[in-house]
Amino acid sequence: MEVQDSNAGLRSSRARIVFRHACNSGGFTLIETMIALLILTFGILAAGQLMYVAMGSNSLSRSKGSAMTVAHDRLEALADLYRRDPGNASLTTGDHGPEQVSLTNPNDSSIVNRFNVDWNVSAVPDPRAGKVLQARQVRVTVTPIQNTGTTTNLKSGLNKVINVTAIFSPALK
Repeated sequence: MEVQDSNAGLRSSRARIVFRHACNSGGFTLIETMIALLILTFGILAAGQLMYVAMGSNSLSRSKGSAMTVAHDRLEALADLYRRDPGNASLTTGDHGPEQVSLTNPNDSSIVNRFNVDWNVSAVPDPRAGKVLQARQVRVTVTPIQNTGTTTNLKSGLNKVINVTAIFSPALK
């Protein structure tokens, strides 16, 4: 003897209705999933580009800092030369250089940056008519170069020229 549950058919039809309702409203459609992936892709690409820009900015800062160090070193060397011998050939009026300077990594002696260093020496005019001060204006220019010696850098954003100017005058006695 078999006993049948009179509610079994009703329960199975309710289960099918609940299952269909859950599938239709509880999940994501293929279109929604593709749109979400597209938005995620653009977000990841934007973050990658932001990291690239940040790394380039760091390189530019390091390059400019190195160029400023080279410019100040040359200016200090010329100031010391002026104190010892104001008539030295490196301090005559006009353009001097270029001299190539390389910065090396102390850990492995690899070249980090190369620069051309030029300097211009000029007289300092006195605001009084017909007078010339016993002083010289020195402008040091540092230009980054590639390993081949050319001034065109593959990364044009890192090709920054630094200028530093100082006035040398004799010590007052």
